[in-house]
Amino acid sequence: MPFRSIVATPEELARVAAAFEEAWSEVAARIDPGSAPGQRERLAAIIAELWSSDQTVDLALMAVRQFDATAAAGGGPKAPE
Repeated sequence: MPFRSIVATPEELARVAAAFEEAWSEVAARIDPGSAPGQRERLAAIIAELWSSDQTVDLALMAVRQFDATAAAGGGPKAPE
């Protein structure tokens, strides 16, 4: 998982991991279970990228938004309306 490359305090890493779990619980409810492993990796990469860009953002919210936007652009599952 890309979190290994994040340099942060244990508290910050806990925040990143919690954000991932929160985002994943939202995403997992609406994807094909067969694609879950790859989608988890994609979400983890999004979280890591967001964290490295701005450590003050709401990681879970922004990750779900980016996940949905990139899935919609690529023809994958779209966000519920």
